[in-house]
Amino acid sequence: APILPRSTPSPEGWLAIGLGAALLGLVALAVVVLALAREVGMLRLSVAPQGALEIAHEGPEVGAYSPLAGEFDLGPAQIGLAVFTSEGCGLCRMLKPSIDAFGEHHAIVLRSFDEVEHADAWAAADVPGSPFAVTLAPDGTVLSKGTFNTGAQLESVLHAAERRRGAVRA
Repeated sequence: APILPRSTPSPEGWLAIGLGAALLGLVALAVVVLALAREVGMLRLSVAPQGALEIAHEGPEVGAYSPLAGEFDLGPAQIGLAVFTSEGCGLCRMLKPSIDAFGEHHAIVLRSFDEVEHADAWAAADVPGSPFAVTLAPDGTVLSKGTFNTGAQLESVLHAAERRRGAVRA
C-alpha cells in the first residue's frame, strides 16, 4: 500500500472503478445463476415422472362396465379414451393440443366430454373433476382412469389400459 500513488481519482477514474465493479458483479451473478440452473436440472432428472392419479372410488370402477361404451364405436384392437374437461379449466385449455394428438392414433378412439354440454356423461362416469380420463375396452369395460395434469400423465392412463387389457386377454 505505501507504493501506491496517493492521488485522488478523477471523476472518470471513479466511473471506471464503478463500471469495473459492476461488471465483476454481473459475472459473479451469471456464475451463480448457471450453478442454480444446473442444480434444478439435476433435481428434475432425479425425480421420477408420476402417472395420473387413479383413486379407487373416484370415477367408474376399473373392470366394471361403463355406460360410456355407447359413445364409442371400437374395433377389437382399439381403446376408447374418454376425456372430461371443463370450460373454465385453464389446465384443460392448455392440454387440449396434447389431448387432440392422442386422438390421431389409429388404436385410440378419443371422445371429449364437457362438463356443461355432456353433464349426463359426467354423471354416468361419476367424474370427480377435470381434467379426468377413462379408457374403455371394446366390450365397454373400464381399463383405467385418472386425473391428469400433463400429456405424460394422460399417456400413463393409456399405458395402464394396455397393461390391463393384456392381462385380461392372458
